[in-house]
Amino acid sequence: MTQAEETATSTNGAQLPHPADAIVCYEPLGAIYIPDSTEFRVWAPTAYRVTLRLYETPVGGHPRLINLTRRRDGAWDTTLLGDWKGAYYTYTAEGHDPRFDPNRELVDPYARAVTAHDGRAIVVDDRTPVADRPVFPVSEAIIYEMHLRDFTVDPDSGIQRRGRYLGLTEAGTHLTARRDVPTGIDHLVELGINVVQLMPICEFHSEESHDHYGWGYDTVHFQSPDGWYATERWDARRVTEVKRMVDALHRRGIRVTLDMVFNHTFESFTKHRIYSFEGLVPGYYYRLRPDGSYWNGSGTGNEFRTEAPMARRFLLDTVRYWLTEYKVDGFRFDLLGLIDVETMVQIVKVARAIDPHVLLYGEPWAGGSTPIEINGKGRQRGRGWAVFNDHFRDALKGNVFDARAKGFIQSGTQTASIKRGVRGSIEDFADSPLEAVNYAECHDNHTLWDRIVISTIDTATITDADRRAMNGLAAAAIFTSQGIPFIQSGQEFLRRKSGDHNSYDKPDAVNMIRWSEKAKNRDVYSYYRGLIAIRRAHPLFRLETADEVRAAVDFLDDHLDLPAPDGCVGYQILDVTGRDSWTRALVLLNGRDRRTEFTIPPGAWEVYADDRRAKAFPLDETSAVVNATSAEVAPHSALILGEPRNSNGTNGKTNGKKKNKRK
Repeated sequence: MTQAEETATSTNGAQLPHPADAIVCYEPLGAIYIPDSTEFRVWAPTAYRVTLRLYETPVGGHPRLINLTRRRDGAWDTTLLGDWKGAYYTYTAEGHDPRFDPNRELVDPYARAVTAHDGRAIVVDDRTPVADRPVFPVSEAIIYEMHLRDFTVDPDSGIQRRGRYLGLTEAGTHLTARRDVPTGIDHLVELGINVVQLMPICEFHSEESHDHYGWGYDTVHFQSPDGWYATERWDARRVTEVKRMVDALHRRGIRVTLDMVFNHTFESFTKHRIYSFEGLVPGYYYRLRPDGSYWNGSGTGNEFRTEAPMARRFLLDTVRYWLTEYKVDGFRFDLLGLIDVETMVQIVKVARAIDPHVLLYGEPWAGGSTPIEINGKGRQRGRGWAVFNDHFRDALKGNVFDARAKGFIQSGTQTASIKRGVRGSIEDFADSPLEAVNYAECHDNHTLWDRIVISTIDTATITDADRRAMNGLAAAAIFTSQGIPFIQSGQEFLRRKSGDHNSYDKPDAVNMIRWSEKAKNRDVYSYYRGLIAIRRAHPLFRLETADEVRAAVDFLDDHLDLPAPDGCVGYQILDVTGRDSWTRALVLLNGRDRRTEFTIPPGAWEVYADDRRAKAFPLDETSAVVNATSAEVAPHSALILGEPRNSNGTNGKTNGKKKNKRK
């Protein structure tokens, strides 16, 4: 899906009342299995007949037809004795509304597994164990976004089950003929990230064949894993394989968040795509205009009416199901701006009751006109979820909707916005730095490397060495800023897509992670790895409250009365919590095209990162020139200095002249 600005139009045009709005079901829904019986329960309050169709095979065959019994809460159910594990089923629904079709087979919205987006639900009983979650607070999260197929499909990856859930369970894989270049899950561990964000793995509309690529933002069934990544699509082994994948990541210390597309589904009467919601309760689950047409705040045809009681319940049940059944560790919400605030508040309550460290974040914008007030940046304040920081993103590399625009890393501009991002956006839209997800690249828009090339291609004096430095500068800013850092897979070794900014339906030739690029760009990869190691080693880069940030983060020119060169940003971070092995850090960011001298606070500084290397321990040699009162920083580069707690330097709290007035 192409990302849209958060300023998408919001208009008044409330949903007309639906006959089912006052009818709420509190009983469990779906196929509720025990070995001796299975209860089938589905919510369809405006239907006058619902029929269960039971099959012995995933396609074809003649169904056993069973009329369900209506309950006062709008649910229809029946209980069948015997062991129905692995059985296939659909529903048909009839009603006075002309949108009902008694000949249309529908998939249970609560199906735990399906054969296809337009196939049959499967009765599931899966006991595959999943290792307990790695335990660490949200402040320590370092998010790595990946598309499962992209990450594992390269023939040179050494992965046997390429493009599959199980491909991410394989240890010991490496680039062909290069044992020194780990791939797959070993790469994640070596890099040092601790959260994998999987692009959508819920059952989506795109064809389940390997000649048709899809990102998965056309979700149809939210509680079933997609069959494209499973070793077999016709049975429930996709459930087992996702659990094995999560288990493998947990055992390596990595938490798992799922990209959820709750803002819309791929159903539509106007496009003759009816699979579940519209077939069972026509007109209930989507925001409709008074004329019955769909609001399209998602930009993809409809938007889910999250404020409707049973729609909200579906979201809460789905979040609870993935957290308990699969032990996933959090969610990224696509176009979160279309999920009403009260629903998000309840999601936080449900999720944190299961895991206090659950990670919840999303896109605080919409993709078109919507009748609700957009759940945008600022509406998350103090409510328990984080949002993507597009202000920081655009300040770093230029506005994503203008491919030639330059940001700080190319031209040293937008220093004020960089400063706000560095402080966790607590002077922008956040009450806490943990409400800001800081990034320069994600699956939407150009990769960072492609963007750097496109925005500098007309400047003959800029070399690829300069561009590589710009990439490193963006990473240094992200990993030394307060907030939650986020990178896309391959960013750490200059992933490119030949300039394609929206490759959601492009083949492997465009989207595939090429592990040979890790070997080719080993210096860039090592730099990212070093920056991650520095962040993980030092709590002062991951403060948890706005008060801590205000007390700790001082800019050279704003608070320390030290002039900062034009096109540059410098900041000192004090260890205000007493948990760090450093008394303070000093980060100097040079967005200019020439080597630049900074005036710095005196201290016993040691160099941990320059324009070439980044390490969790002092560099044995460096291109930087650092003396008692100044430091030189290479063009389009960063310099990270630390003052060890047991050094002979003066205490960082008394270094530099601080102004009394603090922002």
